[in-house]
Amino acid sequence: MSQASHLHSADPHWPSPRTREAAPVTPLEEARCALCGASLVGKRERFKVVSPLVSMGRVTVCRTCRRAALSEGYRPAE
Repeated sequence: MSQASHLHSADPHWPSPRTREAAPVTPLEEARCALCGASLVGKRERFKVVSPLVSMGRVTVCRTCRRAALSEGYRPAE
């Protein structure tokens, strides 16, 4: 048989988990090109391409890297 022990009583100075407010979620504002690392924040030109490497899958790239990626075997993501 397994042994059981009693839990300690809750501390009255700590709020119970049910009364805590949820932490606010902030959107991720940092976006970078997957190939060169250039920041894509504030830029309207972001391109999704599919990598020929199975492990990478879809990646987001800048305009310059998109041209190079398409010539290297990447495909446009639809």
